[in-house]
Amino acid sequence: MDDLFVTHTMGGRMEFQKTGIYPNKLRISSKKYDHVWRIKIIEESQSGMLKIKRIPVYFYVYDETSFTIQEVVDGVVQEDLLNYGMIITNQD
Repeated sequence: MDDLFVTHTMGGRMEFQKTGIYPNKLRISSKKYDHVWRIKIIEESQSGMLKIKRIPVYFYVYDETSFTIQEVVDGVVQEDLLNYGMIITNQD
């Protein structure tokens, strides 16, 4: 499988000054694909596909307490469900 690193970042004064909203983002980095995805968190729980050049490679599910991911092979989500710990950071 892949070495994935998940960081959940909340806050950031510079973006707040520009938009009036504190950002809430996930950063998922993959050593296997040498790729980083940045996902804006809009809801308390959300899911989606992580793609490289429009080809899905992972299906993820995020909620406030956990992050799970499944590999996608030939367009089919695999049954193996992997839980990943998140590094949570608050910025000011």
